[in-house]
Amino acid sequence: MSLIDFDKLAKQYETDNDFGFSAVSEEEYNSVINKTAATADDYKARLKELEKMIVPFLTKLHSTGDKEYIYWPNRKPAIEAQIEKILKLTKD
Repeated sequence: MSLIDFDKLAKQYETDNDFGFSAVSEEEYNSVINKTAATADDYKARLKELEKMIVPFLTKLHSTGDKEYIYWPNRKPAIEAQIEKILKLTKD
């Protein structure tokens, strides 16, 4: 038997402050955790794809760092295509 009547105590100290938290069932908790894990895995995969798009370009720039000029004819279509791939990956 409890020495304290928690219902009576709660009523005595009723307040509008709920301290910013609420209780959930284990089922609700696991649902959120599973959804979060799936979302995190999706973001990891997207970041890996983004890395595959960007790092080769930066590596090529780095390897030609001793050159004063970059010869890149017809670069506009190549840049536009890469931007479209990146935006498709990041905006979906």
